[in-house]
Amino acid sequence: MQFVNPVFLFGLFAIAIPVIIHLFNFRRFKKVFFTNVRFIRKLKQETKKRSELRHLIILALRILAIASLVMAFAQPYIPFKPGQAPIAARNAVSIFVDNSFSMEATGKNGTLLDEAVQKAREIAAAYKGSDDFHLLTNDFEGRHQRLVTREEFFTMLEEIKPSPSTRNTKEIITRQGDILKTSPSSRHTSFIVSDFQRSAYSVMPAQPDSSLQVFLVPLIPNSSGNIYIDSCWFDLPLQQAGQTAVLNSRIWNKSGTDMEKIPVKLEINGQQKALSSVDLKAGASAELKMPFTNHKAGIHQGVLQVQDFPVVYDDKFYFSYTVTSSLNVLAINGKEENRFLRALYNQDSSIRFTNVLERSLDYSKFSTYNLIILNELQTFSSGLAQEIRKFITNGGTIAIIPAPAPDLPSYNAFLTSVNCPVYLPPDTSNTKVSDLSTESPVFRDVFEKSRFSGSLIPENMEMPVIKKHFPILPGTAMQTQSLMKLVNGKNFITVTQTSEGQVFQFAVPFDLAFSNFPQQVLFVPVLYNIALVSRPPLQLYQTAGNNEGIRINQFTPAYDNVFRVKSMQSSFELIPEHRRTGNTSNLFLNGQLTEAGNYLVFSNQDTVTGLAFNYNRLESDPGFLLPDELEELLEQSRLSNFSILKTQHKPVNEVLEQINYGTRLWKYFIWAALLFLLAEVILLRIWKY
Repeated sequence: MQFVNPVFLFGLFAIAIPVIIHLFNFRRFKKVFFTNVRFIRKLKQETKKRSELRHLIILALRILAIASLVMAFAQPYIPFKPGQAPIAARNAVSIFVDNSFSMEATGKNGTLLDEAVQKAREIAAAYKGSDDFHLLTNDFEGRHQRLVTREEFFTMLEEIKPSPSTRNTKEIITRQGDILKTSPSSRHTSFIVSDFQRSAYSVMPAQPDSSLQVFLVPLIPNSSGNIYIDSCWFDLPLQQAGQTAVLNSRIWNKSGTDMEKIPVKLEINGQQKALSSVDLKAGASAELKMPFTNHKAGIHQGVLQVQDFPVVYDDKFYFSYTVTSSLNVLAINGKEENRFLRALYNQDSSIRFTNVLERSLDYSKFSTYNLIILNELQTFSSGLAQEIRKFITNGGTIAIIPAPAPDLPSYNAFLTSVNCPVYLPPDTSNTKVSDLSTESPVFRDVFEKSRFSGSLIPENMEMPVIKKHFPILPGTAMQTQSLMKLVNGKNFITVTQTSEGQVFQFAVPFDLAFSNFPQQVLFVPVLYNIALVSRPPLQLYQTAGNNEGIRINQFTPAYDNVFRVKSMQSSFELIPEHRRTGNTSNLFLNGQLTEAGNYLVFSNQDTVTGLAFNYNRLESDPGFLLPDELEELLEQSRLSNFSILKTQHKPVNEVLEQINYGTRLWKYFIWAALLFLLAEVILLRIWKY
């Protein structure tokens, strides 16, 4: 037990007053003369004993009454927590209000965000106006990084709006603790008002500062179901005008009920391109394919949409892509043009095929090509090797077709410099291709697909026969994949992801003296698809609020021009940070873009590319922790300074009063003092001498 005003305990010395009065009884007695006292001797003895008992009881009542009054003025209380600072101390209170999108779900009194704001207001009202207050939201705004008065705190509460940002428990507690340390008060208290989604609060932080008392205030929504689009992607990485594109999407049903025929709409550049529906099992996802045709080249802005209520922020999924009219392919020939390559690429109007001799190269034009084929080079000169490495680093793709008698040391020195497998001396044994990696984008849509076993290779398909080849040493790096293998287990074609680009390696030159591969049916789809996947496309979408760099290929603002990012749905516009690496530009938005939607990137008046931003889907999973689960989680984490604020239909201020001031006993002592005084009065009236 502790006291608010312990100095009043000196008043207990007042107990000596009734004691002194009772010790020195100044009452005067009258003498009554009787003729014979023999008859009253017994009565006189009995009256004296009753008088002494009456005096002792009155003395005890007066002592208790004075002691009760003194204790009431000293204001005793039992602290809520052992070792808690005195209640007379100044408080520093930090209140986190979860304003993430999940708080837009409906609760008992409107949205959960409305309830959270009201709870924060009640919490602040339970403290003294002279205390220090701190408001924190998921945005971690600069104006929320300081202590304020209670009136200013109430004003800031009214300005809270839903935000796409999300924070975990560790980030919240750390930020609150840092701000509260700036207060001179001895009592630091933190409140977290949230729906406590499992995605953000399933892992509690390590033991924070023990002087910080943390209270969790859980809010429970009326319903917890949500349907949302998780991601989207194309079957082929490169989209071309006039060709059919297939957009895949993954849609989640985060509820306990099966959903049937959920409509999904696809819009491209503001026009509806496809309409479909999907069946969703409870708690599961489904993938949906939506084919459509890109009629024109250029930047295309798309949006997928489902309809769901009440959580609607994730019902739209934005994406952006570029449709190319043609691909630029360059063949660098060691001696002469390859007739098989010329026959293949010159027949396709979507491919611009250029043949040059090694001695006639213009390195400055490398960045304009999607694919560079190194056709039967005798050796790798230092200048060519350096430019090819730069081309790969900037996201380019090369295909290496060895010469009939190559300088293997120069070949392998270059391959080692770009982390690719090296060539071994020629193997003259007859063999043939036996295995294809049908899951690779190079073989995508080449064979018919089975519902259960993927791509089906026809049993009667003739495989290339190999007379002589240069074995490709199996790569130790995880980035190397075998596309075609021989019967002896050696690689015939490999692809290596290196830096931002790709390196395709063939084990034979395209010469019938080495193999009949150029005459086989696989030759056309393999070489054509290598051209299609030669330039990795830009990302279809980004996450709003993300600080990662956004790559823009082969474009750099001229002179003093800067990039500008402009929204297609509003007047929002910003100038991002720009960093250049080779021929690649990277944009950094530094968290300034927080609204989902489609955007365009400009340099002066030139449209550079399109961007799309979506809200983080972390908040789309509506699963939340119930109070009992939170208690169990706190016990497992052994967080002794964490508690759950349970109101149990009581006003928050009453619950907090008990927490802050403990069990206050002064009222009981007032009633005790009155009771003792009343007992004394009654005793004096009914107990006569």
